[in-house]
Amino acid sequence: MGPRKRAKKPEDEPADGAPEAAAPESETEELPDDPPGDPAALEQAEGAAPTTPEAVIELLSAELEALEDRHLRLVAEFDNFRKRTVKERAEQWRRAQAELARQLLESLDDLARVSELGSSEHDAAAILEGVQLVEKKLQRSLEQLGLKPIEAVGHKFNPELHEAMVTVATPHPEEDEIVSQEFAKGYTFEGMLLRPSKVEVKMYRPEGAGGVGEPEASEDGS
Repeated sequence: MGPRKRAKKPEDEPADGAPEAAAPESETEELPDDPPGDPAALEQAEGAAPTTPEAVIELLSAELEALEDRHLRLVAEFDNFRKRTVKERAEQWRRAQAELARQLLESLDDLARVSELGSSEHDAAAILEGVQLVEKKLQRSLEQLGLKPIEAVGHKFNPELHEAMVTVATPHPEEDEIVSQEFAKGYTFEGMLLRPSKVEVKMYRPEGAGGVGEPEASEDGS
């Protein structure tokens, strides 16, 4: 910083009526520059990092130790969370299996009663009726748990839900890729495919094009 000038005080001004004398050049006092501040005080005031190598090493070691401790805590918390999640999933699966078994108990009781029927005391029609009732009851129990049969016959073939076991020709274009027969019913559970329907699918083939759909010729060759 350069020299500073001292401002004039009121008493330095001349009295009223007296001629104002020219101020000599020496009237402006030269003030000394500000003394340099203490470096240690400045560092402490500004929060500066220590400058000595020993202090820097000590500070970095403390920060590294804090980071390692935090890392170990996070690893331990994640491991505990993983173990807790695995345990909760296993418990939920066990409860779901127990609920499924509970829903099937009544159907098992009905099957046991049907199997105890003697053929000499009951005809085949009565036994068949009992089996059909048990089947419907079992199906209702499974549907309550989320099981849903896949509609196949009369619907358009869907490769995501149906599995074509065989194809048959049809001369009608509107019947192309229509399921004509179901060999095994398919099911979904809560929107997830458990088993596709095994079906027979119609394929359009114009008459006279040859192949399975070609009509057989008569004896007279017409």
